[in-house]
Amino acid sequence: MTAAHKNEPDADSSADAIVTACGYLTAQADLEREAAEVLSGKFDECTFDQGYVHQPLYACLTCTRPPENYRQDGILNNVERPSEPAGMCYSCSIECHTGHHIVELFTKRHFRCDCGTQRLLPQTSEGSNGQCCQLKKLRTELRNIKNSDNTYSHNFWGFYCRCDKFYDASTESGEMIQCFVCNDWFHDACIGKVPDEESYSDYICRECVGKHAILRYINTNNMICGTVVDGRVTHIVANSAIHDASTDPAHVDEGDTEEPAKKKTRSTGCRQRQDLDVVDAKQPFDLFMMDGWKEHVCTCIDCMREIERSSLEFLVKEEDVVEPEEDEPRSESLYESALRQLQTMDHAQAVDAAAAYHTLSSRLKDYLRPFAASGKVVTNQDIHTFFEQNDKNNL
Repeated sequence: MTAAHKNEPDADSSADAIVTACGYLTAQADLEREAAEVLSGKFDECTFDQGYVHQPLYACLTCTRPPENYRQDGILNNVERPSEPAGMCYSCSIECHTGHHIVELFTKRHFRCDCGTQRLLPQTSEGSNGQCCQLKKLRTELRNIKNSDNTYSHNFWGFYCRCDKFYDASTESGEMIQCFVCNDWFHDACIGKVPDEESYSDYICRECVGKHAILRYINTNNMICGTVVDGRVTHIVANSAIHDASTDPAHVDEGDTEEPAKKKTRSTGCRQRQDLDVVDAKQPFDLFMMDGWKEHVCTCIDCMREIERSSLEFLVKEEDVVEPEEDEPRSESLYESALRQLQTMDHAQAVDAAAAYHTLSSRLKDYLRPFAASGKVVTNQDIHTFFEQNDKNNL
């Protein structure tokens, strides 16, 4: 076997490194299409001024430093000492933290964007704290603001579930199910036995059931109880509700000709389960709620006080999620857009652009001539080298 000459690249690697104009434009179009799918919303406005809202959130592990028990190998950050957790809106995750290690938290309730505040000052390229977020550059007073009403959990360090494990999409197996109340995510294996996906719409974890009596005492056929034994749901049973029509605000007497109210009204009698001590004795248990279950949350005076005291108003009120405004899909590629822009230039600008193009074309031909003479393959690195030299010549 004859050894290959040192200056001759391997045939397979050379073929992979060849860049054609057609291939470049195709790859560029694919990148634009992928970016449009991932970043489908506009990201030119921060949600900070909207206050505490229900919105998609993100955490930056580059601009924050978790405590030792939540630190992960391979995730670099420029914060010297452990910091507090922080979250940011969709727009800030792109405009202020591109290139950082971002954790997607999905939606969380009653949260105001931390970017640029005392909790989260974006890191500069030199590693020091920036003055403010890129979308609020003139709002330097934000450095002294701390969103005291925000609540944080281990999710903001990238950890989920009662097993408290870091989520890595590349290695994760199984499914993750989100609790409707606390918004944490749980491994299906950590939950235990789970009903078919079509059988329920919302999951409520055992921790939230144990914490909030109003959830334990819901009396409806629209739910499935999962009994927990040794940390796992071992069997699931559909609830058998006992309704008292006289205390059900949705009930209308046959002789009543008025239309039922569309807005949920406060009930006069409590609709909690009758045997509350029996319910408490069955703890812990998970709840798998079917469509329409919130219509059966009791709204009597005492229950409403408990709901308000526990900040669970979303059980009885419709909640809007503040989503980023959808960006208009591009009808043309960047290449086509550039050609169209050239046609809109006045004569002087068009002449200057044509002259610049001619100069670039001549330099590129001179640069590639030795490759053509020697038969050497033009690689990605060769093209990068050309443009670096061209930038220096333009200085």
